Amino acid sequence: MTLLPPLLPAAVLALLGESAANVEYSIDHRQGVQGITVPLRGDVGTALARVAAAARLPGTWLSTVQRLIAAMLPNAILLRIDTDGRRIGALTAYLRFPQEPAAPALQALLGATSRLQVRPDTLAALAQALGCPGARGIGIRTGAEGDQRLAVYFRVERDVHGFGAAALQQLAGALGWPDDACGPIARDLRALHPGGSVGVIGVDVADDGDIAALKCDPANVPLARALTFLQQQGASPERIDACLSLCRALRARTLSYVGVKYDRSGLAGWRLYFSYRPHGAARNGQPALLIDTPGTAALRMPHY
Repeated sequence: MTLLPPLLPAAVLALLGESAANVEYSIDHRQGVQGITVPLRGDVGTALARVAAAARLPGTWLSTVQRLIAAMLPNAILLRIDTDGRRIGALTAYLRFPQEPAAPALQALLGATSRLQVRPDTLAALAQALGCPGARGIGIRTGAEGDQRLAVYFRVERDVHGFGAAALQQLAGALGWPDDACGPIARDLRALHPGGSVGVIGVDVADDGDIAALKCDPANVPLARALTFLQQQGASPERIDACLSLCRALRARTLSYVGVKYDRSGLAGWRLYFSYRPHGAARNGQPALLIDTPGTAALRMPHY
């Protein structure tokens, strides 16, 4: 019998076959919501169709994702399934470009394969502010209403300690936000980030193609640092206890990464991510070699 984390819906993993060898498990600020993310391998089309059929969500998400895959030939595909433990509430496909496209090329791709849109001038300004050649990947999400939401992700190689006031002011200008809107982002990155490169920064795109939110994903965040951050942001004791229970179940001292989302008003949400290998867990009675190592996350599923 394969050991799974508490509350992880085994039926969802069964739909994914070999893709369930590596699982990224996540929880966020919403009570009762859990996420399961896997890298799709083998017959990607069949895996997507199985999950979409099981989810029974309205809309054309599956056909949109299939057209985008055929057009962009991504070199990595992730699927995230959000569930309350009883039913699937949302699906998100993450597609990574083999090479970062310029903003006009990305808009042309979206226009040819979907109704999704993003303003090329805004994307170009974001890439320049972040020091990137272009977008590294996109996410396509659908939920209970059947609507489709686009997110665009950039891989930022700059050192986080050099990502200071000038860079953030340029970022605010690219977003069309007030100059001081990125102040909380700088503060939170310093509080969460253990060092190294900035990593992944993404944007949620509104229906009109404008930017609705900015997302940062500091990686390898020590558990104590993440919990302190949640307490400072007013997370409920019950939600913090749920985080601690999951950490104990997975024996995690370091999070794969912490996702924080911002809009013009400040922090708009957070999500904690844990990499896990359910099929690699030892079975009862099976010999196992235990090595006590520092709490550094094994990033088996780097998004970008």
